[in-house]
Amino acid sequence: MTPMWLTLVILLLTIIAFLSGKVPVSIISMGIILLLIIFKILTPAQAFGGFIDTNVIMFAGMFVIGAGITKTSILQKTENMVIRYKDSPRKLMFIACLAGALLGLLTSATSGTAILLPLLVGIAVSINVSKKQLLFPAAVCANIAAGSTFLGVGASNMTWSSVMMKLGAKTPLSMGSFTWARLPFIIVTILYMVFIAPKLLPKSDDKKVDGDDLKRQDLGSTLSPFKEKIAIIIIISTILLMILSTYIHVPIYLISTIGAVLLVVFGVMNEREALGAIKLPTIFLFGGVLALSDALTKTGAGDLVASAITSIIGDTKNTLIIMFVFFTIPFIVTQLMSNIATIAIFVPLVTSAALKLGFDPRAAVLAVVTAGCCSFLTPLASPPQTMIMQVGGYKLWDYLKAGLPLAVIMMLMGSFIFQMIYPL
Repeated sequence: MTPMWLTLVILLLTIIAFLSGKVPVSIISMGIILLLIIFKILTPAQAFGGFIDTNVIMFAGMFVIGAGITKTSILQKTENMVIRYKDSPRKLMFIACLAGALLGLLTSATSGTAILLPLLVGIAVSINVSKKQLLFPAAVCANIAAGSTFLGVGASNMTWSSVMMKLGAKTPLSMGSFTWARLPFIIVTILYMVFIAPKLLPKSDDKKVDGDDLKRQDLGSTLSPFKEKIAIIIIISTILLMILSTYIHVPIYLISTIGAVLLVVFGVMNEREALGAIKLPTIFLFGGVLALSDALTKTGAGDLVASAITSIIGDTKNTLIIMFVFFTIPFIVTQLMSNIATIAIFVPLVTSAALKLGFDPRAAVLAVVTAGCCSFLTPLASPPQTMIMQVGGYKLWDYLKAGLPLAVIMMLMGSFIFQMIYPL
């Protein structure tokens, strides 16, 4: 069996393990890594490389920052602001979704979720609202909004326009094209998460989930007034610098790590508290997911799926069907491998397919870039979904149940939204 097919088998086994809900995430992660090494799909250095990925380093730092927040009065003050919405779950959900979307837009889905995660967990526990009702909607909104403007990860949008032009397109995309293409999806996602998702997500948390040890009496500051001020300055500065990282040219992982170290240096937390704040199951899960994503790309498994596009389209000239295919296939693939890898694979493919069919490829490229960011159906789909799985106590079925209706809506929207902007 070739490395490509072995990788697809490992992917299938991973999905089955997640579906069962009985295999610990750390075991799934190590199983992925060991199988990739045993079958010589990746070298040990490549397979374990996910653990030194900058996103993993950032997660570790943000877990410490989150623990630092719980030692200050920030959660208490936040609770006082949102407690009025305790009996208005839709307003609370709207605030969480809007915050996720704004942070995703300003930075990235990963850093936006990392910033929100400790705050949302603390609020959920303090006002007795299920974390499962808040974390998934906020993470999905961060996913959909990320890269929708020139801010944050959106700074790389014009790269895809350059790829399109090199392949023979006559007119480049503009920065505004990406915003107008994504805006309907952001609005629909927020509305869906506020009015529909709460009916599909679990209304109570499992008995033993990370974050359940945060009791209401812990919300007050446990620090001296001086250390309280130092902690708040470090935490707020870290978050603001993360938002501005693209413009100050300092990596996000470096900012979060420095913030975490400063909390220990200034005595806000001791070393044991800082190390204990790092959620190892999430770190392990993300390391395994990165290794599998890398294998899917390197073995050509992603290309195998992508090459089916032109054969699926066939000789049809129906633009709704064509755009449905251009959007839906990368939408499905991005649930299993990284957003950037998916977009990088499909942008040249759909550009070539559109030009071959005699169409303007701009709509097709916008479809791929948008679909690549709609990664929310599995914990493999994107870092935010990986981050919330262990903390929120989600199972794969929770992702599918709450996300599939939105997926259908988006696939239908993908059939006509983009060609309204750039007619084929």
